Amino acid sequence: MKLVYLSTARVPDEWAHVIQIMKMCEAFADAGHDVTLAIPQRGRTSGEDPFTYAGVRSNFRIVKLPCVDVNPGSQGKMLFWLRTFSFLVVARCYLLCTAYDLLYTRELFALGDLTKTVFELHSQTDAVRRARHSLIRSRAVVCISQGLADDVVVSGIPREKLVVAPDGVSLGDFERPESSDLARKRLGIPSDKPVALYIGILDTWKGVETLYAAAALMPEVRTVVIGAHDGAEKRLAVEYPHVTFIPFQPYRELANNQQIADVLILPNSGKEAISAKYTSPLKLFSYMASGKPIVASDLPSLREVLSESNTFFAKADDPASFAATVRYVLAHPEEARARASAAQKNVTRYSWTARAEHILSEIE
Repeated sequence: MKLVYLSTARVPDEWAHVIQIMKMCEAFADAGHDVTLAIPQRGRTSGEDPFTYAGVRSNFRIVKLPCVDVNPGSQGKMLFWLRTFSFLVVARCYLLCTAYDLLYTRELFALGDLTKTVFELHSQTDAVRRARHSLIRSRAVVCISQGLADDVVVSGIPREKLVVAPDGVSLGDFERPESSDLARKRLGIPSDKPVALYIGILDTWKGVETLYAAAALMPEVRTVVIGAHDGAEKRLAVEYPHVTFIPFQPYRELANNQQIADVLILPNSGKEAISAKYTSPLKLFSYMASGKPIVASDLPSLREVLSESNTFFAKADDPASFAATVRYVLAHPEEARARASAAQKNVTRYSWTARAEHILSEIE
């Protein structure tokens, strides 16, 4: 089958959705299909090889299509829409001239043959509601969580049109990480205290404010956050002196960086639906693959994958609960090892290859 994955993403780039797109293209190709990733030709894009950056094999091709990219790198609303819709118009011409069997995309306004189009949704938004008629007429709609699928049905999309497929992980990336001592030395983290680690973007809905407050309640633990952008770690270090901030690190270093942790933190907020009901965080699966104990917010979105057998839950948006749970984990090493081991076993069902095969089996 000839599959085109259409995305407006800048590739390569550091954001998790770019890694997810590249991993899915690799997985679709591994399933035996002829895969092309069609993306915009963007200015100020890293010259690094996109396959190397994302840690995927070059078993699919990348086609870059022109777009109106005024002031590359700008996130201004008007320039964003100009760039996006100019790309989608060019992509429409590309699709008309290309023989393909399936168009896979996260772009709600992609202009392809809807009978051959599979849309992937990551949140319930006004844009999803506006695209309802296209979603209904499409081949299928993939939702990354059951909570998202339930709300999409409420908005008028038939349940039989939906495929629920949580995100995944490349298990091979985590088979031979470096030692904790080497990882801490490389990142400049002293070994005088146990480490509670968060890796990811610092958006409010990710719950980082809860973690910052929890850090002040457990000074005997070194709380480390990896993911600050544009020099923000210096400002944050002044504002939150109980937290050690490390700038964003490339995805290919994730497995090694996780090894500095004695406990990994997933502090998602319960105040927004995208976090409480819809998300399927890539870090959830990489945490599970690490062999380290996890402390996570007790939220429906996370419980779709996690349970008391493989995770320690804390009350979302409650710094005291997180601090107490981290202390419990550190005080009960045998139980922590058992749950971490269970997580490693459980995560094997969430490979990118298994995800791609599940999606394709549901739409054929």
